[in-house]
Amino acid sequence: MMNAVTEHTTHDDSGTGGSTDKRTLRRATIARRKQVPADERARAGEQLAQAAAAITNGLTPGATVAAYVSMGSEIPTAPLLRWLLDAGYRVIVPKLGRGLDVGWGALTSLDELHAVTLDGNAAASSGPAHVDSTAHVGDPAHVGSTAAVPADRTSAPYRSSLQRPSSRRPQEPTDAATLGMDALRDAALIILPALLVDRTGTRLGRGGGWYDRALEHRRPDARTVAVCWPWEISDAPLPREPHDVPVDAILTPDGMVATNGTATTAERGGRSTD
Repeated sequence: MMNAVTEHTTHDDSGTGGSTDKRTLRRATIARRKQVPADERARAGEQLAQAAAAITNGLTPGATVAAYVSMGSEIPTAPLLRWLLDAGYRVIVPKLGRGLDVGWGALTSLDELHAVTLDGNAAASSGPAHVDSTAHVGDPAHVGSTAAVPADRTSAPYRSSLQRPSSRRPQEPTDAATLGMDALRDAALIILPALLVDRTGTRLGRGGGWYDRALEHRRPDARTVAVCWPWEISDAPLPREPHDVPVDAILTPDGMVATNGTATTAERGGRSTD
């Protein structure tokens, strides 16, 4: 296992997307992820699934698990999602409208996942999306960005751009009903992506705030588990704000690592760094 991150500043975040220190950490982490060979990434996804029993230990049979669909340089979550479904859990994953709306969709089979367009509709091709993006739900460069589309949102080119498959959002269960943000209250376990996590459970996401808004609706006793590579566990404290809530555990291809966060029950009903 490669060494954990050990050196960086602890300057507090300020402003959308985070401070300079957070942006530097994000860029460095994403750059390293891109160097992981495809076969190693695929193997890591299988290893996540093999470790799933550790994070579901104690859950009621049929309990709701909120998870996510990986994309780009992230560790593939398809094997983990398949394991959860085969184990009989109810699985919900992010299902967005046009923009960064917080919503969820129930997933009953991986065959239900399809690429989506920027306006949130199913893409014409039903095959798996070919993505090599570093963006994920909540990334500032996500669907809310206008950088890649014409300024005139009434123009034909802009409307056409919204209807093309997007490499900047994960696949979704397009035929499933879109559940509201409060659907997260049903989840006994929440599995979420992370770029870095420190030993106290402070999580660094991609900076767009999607999970900040989503986790406001979690129930206080929900177990939260962040997924990352082993070398993305930081021995040094990550930038943290007063409203940030530590995750309970970290899941890597090497297994589960419990954090030593000291948040109270009330604090754990709040928000997590994104």
